[in-house]
Amino acid sequence: MFIAKDLFQFKSLFVNQLKNMMSADELGAFILVLANSHQDVFLKNVLQDDLTSTFVALKDNFIAGKLNATQDDSDVFKQLIDVELEDIPAWSYKTIGNWEVVYNSMRQLRPARTSSQTLTTIKQPYDETKFHFNKAFLKPEILWQGIYKKLKLRVLFNKFPFSDYHLLIVVSPEKNSSQLLTQEIHQYAYEMTNSVSEVFPGFGLGFNSLAAGASVNHLHFQGFIRDQALPIENRRWKHHGGDADYPLTVKCFTDADLAWDYMNDLISQDIAFNCLYRKNSCYIIPRKYQGAVKLPGWLTGAGWLDVAGVMTVSDEETFNSIDEQSVTQALGLLFKS
Repeated sequence: MFIAKDLFQFKSLFVNQLKNMMSADELGAFILVLANSHQDVFLKNVLQDDLTSTFVALKDNFIAGKLNATQDDSDVFKQLIDVELEDIPAWSYKTIGNWEVVYNSMRQLRPARTSSQTLTTIKQPYDETKFHFNKAFLKPEILWQGIYKKLKLRVLFNKFPFSDYHLLIVVSPEKNSSQLLTQEIHQYAYEMTNSVSEVFPGFGLGFNSLAAGASVNHLHFQGFIRDQALPIENRRWKHHGGDADYPLTVKCFTDADLAWDYMNDLISQDIAFNCLYRKNSCYIIPRKYQGAVKLPGWLTGAGWLDVAGVMTVSDEETFNSIDEQSVTQALGLLFKS
């Protein structure tokens, strides 16, 4: 079993784990719960009272210097300390032509890590000294861990989520593998998506290579649950046999072996790429390296969800003013033939 026996049990566990995570001496856990609580009005309402009381206690302890927190968490909390929590809005959505835009104000607080760096290769060794998912301080952020289809998985909450019920799924964390796919792991992700989507309808996986939005060089996927098709899944696009040009090169495979042949060719050429695994489908999108072109500020660190046609913006002005042409042009800047 992966996490839960059905979607109802999964969502109950998701909420209860968030509630249980909060304490008056854990800045990181509070930030994670706060960011996750704004995915929708239900989560915001069910977690609001616990967040408010924890926030008051944390502020007192933070000001008194009683907290042992990471620099990242301290920097984020400093930006929150004078904020009224109830004024932070739940995510807002809109459709503009072929694209979706999500206003998620908490994303502006996320540390950039390697997603903002200019890299020269997608192949880098795992580095124990850098951020990874075996860090002891991440233990409270684990939603579930266990064996699924013969491999160890560690599933963590995404600290600054940008998709529905956003998860970080670390494969064989004990092996300390870098963020580089192998045929075995690709096949595993493809089969996992097909199996889990039978239990959690709308389940999918995203993958960013290094230089394509990956912020942690430790082998992981990003899980989500979304019934609605993503823009890249629209049948009008040429990669689905339609007549419309997508602004990026997209290959859609319904055969895992053929998908790997294409992916392996990209890896051998050191080409950055994003992947989207949906039921019976694997989308592979080669793209230019992050930092190779100047993108709009709202597209910094573009990853799998952005290239799939959903833009996450962190300020209301951009959300209100962005138009279809701006998104199409921005995605086109990442085009890799």
